[in-house]
Amino acid sequence: MIRLLQQQDLEEAANIAAFAYPGMNIQTSEKKTEFVGRLKKELEEQNGIQYFGYFNEKEQLLGMYRQHDFECNINGTFQRIFGIGMVAVHLLHKKEKIAFELLSHFHDFARQQNVSLVSLYPFNPSFYRKMGYGYGPMKYEFKIKPNALIANGEKGLVKFLSPQDEEAIVSLYNDYAQKNHGMIKRTWTERQRIKNGVTNYVGVIENEQLVGALAFTLESVQDSHFLHQHMIVHEWIWTKPDAYKQLASWLHSQQDQVDRIIFRTNDQSFVHALTNPLNDSNHLIPSVYHEVATTGTGLMYRITNIIDFIHEMNFQPLRKPDEYTRIVLEIEDTFLPKQNGLYEVIYNDNLWSATKLSNSTEKENIKIGIPDISSWWMGCVSIEALYNYGTVSINNVDTKILDDWFKPNRSPICFTSY
Repeated sequence: MIRLLQQQDLEEAANIAAFAYPGMNIQTSEKKTEFVGRLKKELEEQNGIQYFGYFNEKEQLLGMYRQHDFECNINGTFQRIFGIGMVAVHLLHKKEKIAFELLSHFHDFARQQNVSLVSLYPFNPSFYRKMGYGYGPMKYEFKIKPNALIANGEKGLVKFLSPQDEEAIVSLYNDYAQKNHGMIKRTWTERQRIKNGVTNYVGVIENEQLVGALAFTLESVQDSHFLHQHMIVHEWIWTKPDAYKQLASWLHSQQDQVDRIIFRTNDQSFVHALTNPLNDSNHLIPSVYHEVATTGTGLMYRITNIIDFIHEMNFQPLRKPDEYTRIVLEIEDTFLPKQNGLYEVIYNDNLWSATKLSNSTEKENIKIGIPDISSWWMGCVSIEALYNYGTVSINNVDTKILDDWFKPNRSPICFTSY
């Protein structure tokens, strides 16, 4: 049985999480008590967070997950999506398909709530790809010298912000999210971090309005002296180019105290804003390509309802066909079998619509797995690339036209961790 966790379940939930995620450092009784207190607070608040647990017939908790209710910019329009985190199984009950049951419950719950897109950060990407999740945007970790940033802004306009500026920071963040595909509106958890001063914030105020902000911490360089430190930039947002330039100039001025600025971003074009993008690896990729960033895959997406996703998104503001168009999709979704099969996708009168076909023998135009269509429709990969790598089959339709109709023009960006 899977149900919402109650107050009396939280201590056992902490025990399961302690073994599943040793890096959380909640093994001691004191740390577990702190963690239980955090869970209690999350259960009491109206925060879009719920915890579900898997119980056996004796009402013993054997597994759990955390469900997040987000508003995400999907190609220019905020839509409700779910995120899943803290998937954990009791150490004595591994390989009993408990994780399978938890993920199945999560997907069914999303469908019941008319949520057609879900996401997660994987402990193992291949494990979740088997469950239908497609790769999301790549993340690039730059480690640059402060003087690599172009200093053509007025750094004197940069001021320290405090927890009292929470609403201004949130308003700026949500404005940035409105302009960027993939961004999630500021969450309750992120607000708590601002309130508690977890990071330092600086910002640029123009006409009494915050137009740029940067969150950072200073970190000592491992195995070096106490004056040797890096600056970790956790968040960098702006609504106008001048605000970016002013914050970049402020970072440039930190070169007497900071060795490297570490900035993690989904935007590979950041390299073009630097006079010297090289990191500290001194690594050369043949023939002569200097390493500028390390790259990782993390965030993954999954469509849980093909028909609803098409109707909600309508693939705005992408190019539309010039006339009535009909495409037959064959979706392979073995983890969520009710999605497996043929779909008729029609464009007519400025609208895309979809219907699941039953017992049809007609030839499909596109044969694609649910991980790949999730990545494609979120703008993380083109169907042209998928076709070239042989992971999809295409019949009687041009891949470039399909990308014009269905692929967002920009890969998503996302700052939200969960």
